[in-house]
Amino acid sequence: MTPAKLLFDSNAFFACVNISRHGIHADAELGTRLMELANKTGCEVWLTAATQDDINRSADPAKRLASSMQMRQWKNLEPLSVPLALVTRAEYSPPLSPNDEVDTHMLAALEVDAADFLITQDKKLRRHAARAGFADRVMTLQGSIELLEQLAGKPQRHPTVSQVKAYTLNAADPIFDSLRTEYGDAFDPWLAKARSEHRDCFTINGIGDGLDALAILKDEHDRPHGLAGHVLKICTFKVAVHAEGAKRGELLLKAVLEYAAQRDHDKVYVEVFDTHDGIVRLLEQFGFAQHPGTTERGELVLVKSRRPGLDTAALNPLEFHRRYGPPAVLAADVFLVPIQPRWHSVLFPELREQHELFAPAASGNALIKAYLTKSTIRSVSPGSLLLFYRSETAQGVTAVGVVDDLLRSSDPAEIRRFVGQRTVYSDDDITRQCSGGPVLAMRFRHDRVLDPAWARQSLINAGVMKAAPQSLQQVTQEEGLTWLRERLNARR
Repeated sequence: MTPAKLLFDSNAFFACVNISRHGIHADAELGTRLMELANKTGCEVWLTAATQDDINRSADPAKRLASSMQMRQWKNLEPLSVPLALVTRAEYSPPLSPNDEVDTHMLAALEVDAADFLITQDKKLRRHAARAGFADRVMTLQGSIELLEQLAGKPQRHPTVSQVKAYTLNAADPIFDSLRTEYGDAFDPWLAKARSEHRDCFTINGIGDGLDALAILKDEHDRPHGLAGHVLKICTFKVAVHAEGAKRGELLLKAVLEYAAQRDHDKVYVEVFDTHDGIVRLLEQFGFAQHPGTTERGELVLVKSRRPGLDTAALNPLEFHRRYGPPAVLAADVFLVPIQPRWHSVLFPELREQHELFAPAASGNALIKAYLTKSTIRSVSPGSLLLFYRSETAQGVTAVGVVDDLLRSSDPAEIRRFVGQRTVYSDDDITRQCSGGPVLAMRFRHDRVLDPAWARQSLINAGVMKAAPQSLQQVTQEEGLTWLRERLNARR
């Protein structure tokens, strides 16, 4: 496979070359690690012409001189034109500021595949990139480190989600600093109250000291915001600054939604300031919708219902799952997906026979994952239901997913860009699969795991299949589809 082309924003460039007005750059450790991986894996490091011009405009002569010498060691893209349609899609408001102009040139490079991935520490740029459709191709330094580790076939072990009680939290953890700034003197008494009430929490521990992410939960009993039924409040949903852009929020949200399903909550809600647009976008991507009005502090109220309403007949299977799941599916087009044990343990680490403290990579625990197959079947489409059938040992259906998007290609680089940070495959794996012709890459939404699994003989007896699937296989027998629907739609 051709080397991955990594495009750098100026902030990531400065971290990688350790240029700062105040000694060592704050992100120099991450930048150094990323450059080590890029060198080992043969990745190319690029800057757009607009980024180079921006760096050269520095008012600090020493910084400008040091930067110009460092840039000579990087590859440089020629000037690009920026389509107006891209600016509109990314939701930039004219007239563009000088910084916005630079940002749109970087997005234009992604648009024409002049670069595979964009590395930036800029939240605003990542927000616009997501709106333009590049969410999985734009990442932070930490996210890009994890991606390159995976593409090299040597993923580091990242902490999984842990469920703990609030009284075990370290009140001095840096993750609380911005919350204290945001909520002022009211925050510490609230945290003390949450600890004294032994509220359930989910945490993701960092590689070093401190938390990468945290959610604090509370059962509500007084119809907050007029919400009826068994209601779960996400009191705190926070990803540490150093862990942003590495899918930690998605990993955390998966744990929260599984918690809500296990306890049969009717609704889940969160109060959040609209300045946290990254969290708002993440929650909306997985079915949270804005409730009328705001809190006394001016926060948005985002609510996710877990009970399908009267309007479900108008929803396609993908939108139905997004709005009400996981777990929630419409079993229209159903496919069996044979999966080898080695991929099974990475995609669905919660089903390992021997649970480990650490998972191979966060991608396996995310809500949207990626899977590759050589199948030539053409009937699979967004919204199709995937039943993952573990082959070889302990055969049976162990997990359920809903197709989010798909791509068929024999170009390994195109597949790599498509799966992005959601990959569990190395470059060698992708190249090997593409060597014999087109590969079907499927991004799918995790719906549920089945424990115990639906065993091979039970599936045969129910008419779901005649024999263990050898490749992607559609379930066509009405008897089998009825059996599946009964089990998949049972209330959890």
